[in-house]
Amino acid sequence: MDPLYWQGKFDAAFALVDDSGGFDRYRLENETGDGTITACALFPGLQALFLDLRMRRCDNSLELDKNVVEIGYCLDGRFECNVSERHCHFASAGDFSIGYAGKKESHGAFPTGRYQGIDIFLDERAFDAHHAEALRELDVRMERIHALFALDSQCFVWRRSPELAAIATAIANGFKTKNIPLLRVKVMELLVFLSGLDDSELKEAPVYLNKSHVDLAKSAHERLTADGSGHITISRLAAELGVGATTLKTSFKSVYGVPIYQYQKDLRLQKAQRLLLETTRPVAAVAADVGYANPAKFSSAFKKRFGVSPTEYRGSTPR
Repeated sequence: MDPLYWQGKFDAAFALVDDSGGFDRYRLENETGDGTITACALFPGLQALFLDLRMRRCDNSLELDKNVVEIGYCLDGRFECNVSERHCHFASAGDFSIGYAGKKESHGAFPTGRYQGIDIFLDERAFDAHHAEALRELDVRMERIHALFALDSQCFVWRRSPELAAIATAIANGFKTKNIPLLRVKVMELLVFLSGLDDSELKEAPVYLNKSHVDLAKSAHERLTADGSGHITISRLAAELGVGATTLKTSFKSVYGVPIYQYQKDLRLQKAQRLLLETTRPVAAVAADVGYANPAKFSSAFKKRFGVSPTEYRGSTPR
């Protein structure tokens, strides 16, 4: 498999920033943001990637290839994937997906502007040509892995598996420590695990959202971020968008993973974070600026969200 094969999955400008120790680290950028991808060729035909992205959207230009299996695991953030002209699905932290490389989505998006995850590309022909005996000895049965695809016409998504979480965490640590032997062992462990799954345990109903609901949630998000005050009520927002409050709340949580009120609260705290960093206004004044009449409640909420008090944050952040 071409070592740059996977780059077609991302409609972005790439720049190699480091190629030491068997790991190639790329910086990618498009009009919606940037991020890094670290790639490691583990065996002929088997590559692993670690993605750390801060962007809103990245169109997929990778053509469907039924000889290459793509395995993904979301560590943090959210990923939106088209499955048809009218529907899409969302993956969040702890979600695992598997399908043919390229699949059928026309684009990939990251609603929260943040995504961290693992991608593994397995070119079956190239891998089998070099490691057929090892696959037999480990009892890796690709036909069983392919059977997962039959559970869904686009790709298979499995949510919240403790076993997969443990393997994915170890793979992420392999990237952080640049430990190729660990990566090889854990990726092979993943293949063994997948080939031993029982279909009867996995038949979850796919969760697909109508794109009209996705567009509604994104319109609400634009309104919230443009306002910046954090004081728009749900009933007012629903009226402005011409929908019922229940529909708005359900659509928003499905796309962004949290209720509207919680997202508003986080926007206010992020604004406070910027004010503490960029101004010398007293903490009480910053609290009032973001809608907290009680500075003590503001400090408590800030510490719960960021792990330090507003005063500690301002004192520990270089200017």
